[in-house]
Amino acid sequence: MLKSFYHTGFVVKDLETSARFYAEVLGMQMGDRIERQGEFVEQVLAFPGAHIDRAFLDKGEGHKLELVQYFSPASGPGGVERNDLGAAHLAFFVDDLDRFYTETSQKGLRYNNPPAAQYDGNGNVSMKACYAQDPDGNWLEFVEIF
Repeated sequence: MLKSFYHTGFVVKDLETSARFYAEVLGMQMGDRIERQGEFVEQVLAFPGAHIDRAFLDKGEGHKLELVQYFSPASGPGGVERNDLGAAHLAFFVDDLDRFYTETSQKGLRYNNPPAAQYDGNGNVSMKACYAQDPDGNWLEFVEIF
């Protein structure tokens, strides 16, 4: 029986670079960092000789982001599009999406488009959202609810 969410995991090329991005650009806090190899990680990942380094980041609300760098076996080239089967994204609530978009764009966050507005039946903005990619091409969504 499921109890709750634990974390979302992204495979990254360089753990240091990606952790710095999530800390400096998105303001997440660095948590545990663990390099793993041996029988346990080989069984969990189903890769003989598996060797990984991983770091957890969070915003202090329970759900964590796990970044995983594979040393063995090496990661492939990536390049998953938002509409590909198996593609995933991680969504965040933000307070002021237009300001967040401007500030994080200046820090190098790559958006596919500026924020889009959704309107309610009275013509008022009810939600804004946009998609971006981290340095490894993982998809991120940012949402503001009114």
